[in-house]
Amino acid sequence: MATTALMEEDYGFQELQRRVLADFREMPDLTLTYEQAVRLWACHPVMCRAVLESLVASRFLVRTRRAAFTRSQ
Repeated sequence: MATTALMEEDYGFQELQRRVLADFREMPDLTLTYEQAVRLWACHPVMCRAVLESLVASRFLVRTRRAAFTRSQ
């Protein structure tokens, strides 16, 4: 049972990550705060933070001085 939950959570993470990547690629000037991202993608706040942090770690996104996320140049 725990394995199924982990697989579902991993799938949810990957699906959200695909959506976030697609939106930032389609709109290169998109800049969102954490709260705006949660609302835009209607996702769980913890999952949203994990996706955004993973994209910052991969250098696809960067954080602005105002703590917003935007695509790196």
